[in-house]
Amino acid sequence: MPRLTPADATLILDHVLGDPSVSADSVRALLAALPFPSDPTPRLRRSVLLRRLAADPVSPAALDTLHLLASFPASASTSTSLIAAAHIAVAAFLAVSAPDFDAAAGALFARPNGRARRAVDEGGSPALASDDAVAAVDQFEAAVGNSFSQAVLRGLWGNRAAAEEKVRALLAAEWAAIGPSLLEAAAERIVGDGAVETWRAADEATRDKFRILAGEEKTREIMGQLEQSTSHGNPISTPAVDKVIEALRTSCADLHSILEDPLPAAKAAADEVLASRMDKSVSLNAEEVSGQPATSGTAAPSTLNGKDKSPSRGARPSLMDRNPTSRTFQWEESPDPESSDPSVPRPHLPSPRRIPVSPLPPAENKNKRRKARKWCLLEEETLRKGVELYGSSNWKDILNNNPDVFIGRNSVDLKDKWRNMMR
Repeated sequence: MPRLTPADATLILDHVLGDPSVSADSVRALLAALPFPSDPTPRLRRSVLLRRLAADPVSPAALDTLHLLASFPASASTSTSLIAAAHIAVAAFLAVSAPDFDAAAGALFARPNGRARRAVDEGGSPALASDDAVAAVDQFEAAVGNSFSQAVLRGLWGNRAAAEEKVRALLAAEWAAIGPSLLEAAAERIVGDGAVETWRAADEATRDKFRILAGEEKTREIMGQLEQSTSHGNPISTPAVDKVIEALRTSCADLHSILEDPLPAAKAAADEVLASRMDKSVSLNAEEVSGQPATSGTAAPSTLNGKDKSPSRGARPSLMDRNPTSRTFQWEESPDPESSDPSVPRPHLPSPRRIPVSPLPPAENKNKRRKARKWCLLEEETLRKGVELYGSSNWKDILNNNPDVFIGRNSVDLKDKWRNMMR
């Protein structure tokens, strides 16, 4: 088994000693097996003090431990008041339970060497300088040499269980607010929500260590997510990249605001030319209809059952034959196969008049394929963000919410481009 480095020993001790569920015997065995780091983490130092205070809650050494805890940054909103209450309770119990009250009170509360007095004087620990602490120090200083005051203070502070209860309340608050260890924070980065970004930034040697910590199953899951995010385009998504993309978007918008779009003017000119040609076509059609030759409307001879049924040479032309422009029914004398009288005329519809072809060229086909325009990186990134926000079927919403980027594009363009990107 390879020898642990000091950094590895620090991580292990920081994690184990900071867990209040680990027994004191296990902690002593671990400290005997591992070297204590020369530069422990703040969490490790706090854990050592809390375990020391839990093992000896009411003693002169406990006062020193409380002083050291008060010098750390507050770990909970009530920790400062809890430390002050525990400190005064322990010091007061030690003073009233000592065989020589005056000597003990002088060592703990009297000027200038009393530890409780130094804690509340200017320059002492701010966490211990509470109003209750100041009042208790004054009471014990006044009780030196006064037997009546000493009897009153023994009744107030002589309960060891009450002093230990103050210490236990402080320990519970400190353990609850100690926070995660370095190993727990590292595990969250390696197998937690930010695992994909952590593995992407790591080299192969670091990934081998991550595999040992994460396990084979979790490693396969993370690598699958990493490959999937890489295959969907640009895997880099950092605040710096987002800032550059936003700058490109702003530049495109500024450029479009400066340049004038020539399309509206060109369309108006084309509409004007087309309208003039249509007017000219209508005029030509009217002239052609008014100047049509009269022989164009003469009825052609007809046959029935292979026999010629045209009128005889001397037959009198009808009124319809003399009016070739008439659009009403023309009458032709032909025998009725169901009638015995051959002189009964039968009506028939005239042939439709041929409409002259317009000299105008055919109108431009609006469905003609537009000239392809290459997609830029900004358009692709905006399309990807739009699909993430609106879904892969709401192309109109993506287009309407990014008009300054998808200039000249339509919903079908966005759909086709997304299908190509997915390939």
